[in-house]
Amino acid sequence: MGLKYIEHAKSIFLALLIVLSVTLTFTIWTYTPTYDTIESTPVVDILIAETKRIDDVIKPYKMIASRENNMTGSMETFDLERVVNVMKGWQISDLTLEDTELTNEELNELVGANNRYTLFFPDDVPFPVYDNILPFSITDIPEDGFDRLIVNWNRTDSEQLKVYFASSKTNTLYSAVAKDVDWKLFDQKVVSSTLGFSKFTDIQRKGNLSLYVSAQDVESIRYTYYLKEIDPKRFQDALFSDPSLVRQSPVGTSNEEYSDGTSLMNVNSLERTLSFVNPSAETLVPASPSKLVFDSLNYINEHGGWTDEFRFAKINPANQQIDYQLYLLGYPVFSTETSTKITAFWGDPGIYNYLRPYYTLDLSLPFDTVISTLPSGEKASRVMQLVKDIDFNNVDELTPGYYLTRDDEKRLLILEPSWFYLSNNQWTRLSPEDLGGGKRGLE
Repeated sequence: MGLKYIEHAKSIFLALLIVLSVTLTFTIWTYTPTYDTIESTPVVDILIAETKRIDDVIKPYKMIASRENNMTGSMETFDLERVVNVMKGWQISDLTLEDTELTNEELNELVGANNRYTLFFPDDVPFPVYDNILPFSITDIPEDGFDRLIVNWNRTDSEQLKVYFASSKTNTLYSAVAKDVDWKLFDQKVVSSTLGFSKFTDIQRKGNLSLYVSAQDVESIRYTYYLKEIDPKRFQDALFSDPSLVRQSPVGTSNEEYSDGTSLMNVNSLERTLSFVNPSAETLVPASPSKLVFDSLNYINEHGGWTDEFRFAKINPANQQIDYQLYLLGYPVFSTETSTKITAFWGDPGIYNYLRPYYTLDLSLPFDTVISTLPSGEKASRVMQLVKDIDFNNVDELTPGYYLTRDDEKRLLILEPSWFYLSNNQWTRLSPEDLGGGKRGLE
């Protein structure tokens, strides 16, 4: 009787242990501790200005139309955007590299032949980049580029357009056809609109590329804007991986350095420019042209670095350099007193060197405007041929633009309409005195 009682008690005790074990296990599995609320670290707003799309920065700067031995042209943003917007609805197919090297004479003939127009770009635009603007119906897009897009507006038998992509830099020529053309829209927005363009002329040079310039004097405006500055500390927050580690120190009377021990940002308060260097990213490996465009665009977009209208201007994949030029109302801006471009040297990984201005134009309220006349490009070219210091046959382009100067006392930026020529990869202002217009050369 005693043994039975003991066995019965053991069974009850064992059952209680099992229940207790299950209860503890369930409690552990379902237990959620209560934590004090942790204040999240505020995110630094690194968007300095706006972001841009590919078609905001990759733009033609000039358009020439040729018909019945008459040439018209435009550099107005509205005219060029209207044409490009029509072309965005096309499909480019049958892209073919021509076998022979393109000569200067052949390129002149392509541009100057009847019933066609040409879009001019400042440097070779890689095909994979322009595929985001003018779609190509091919999968294997070449890495080559073009700086002139030529459209023959005579219809082919299959109701298509013949299109040429030429590079004056590499002397390559691609031919293609444009499908899905809305002919009514094309005739109205493109072909007919070229009749209202200004008269242009081609300045021919034996064995060299022609220069395409205005044949008439044009009304121009000298603009004066208030100088606005972006606090360099905003670039500090945007460019350094951990801004809290950055230390600031003066260098001379007009420079300051910002460093986190790895990267360095130098600020020139006199010229309102800065340079950011990450030495660990330096590389000697060339980049593919399209990747250089996409990487630099994404990098500047990440901190909203498009403080004014900057456009693609120059690319050098060999040293991974790309330049974006400041524009005002469709015309490039140049200066000898400060920088008017954004330059990026890509590295591995990320940016190696980044140079740019930190001033911006207050376009909302011009301080002053003065209307005057800018001599025709035809006259400017004749003057250049008489100037001893200019090798006219070595000039690659002649364009109107703005020459920027500063009035630091009044904190103003003055933009003077001027002619500029490109020679040996350097833009130079054509002297106003040579053009016969007195101090400003515009009256």
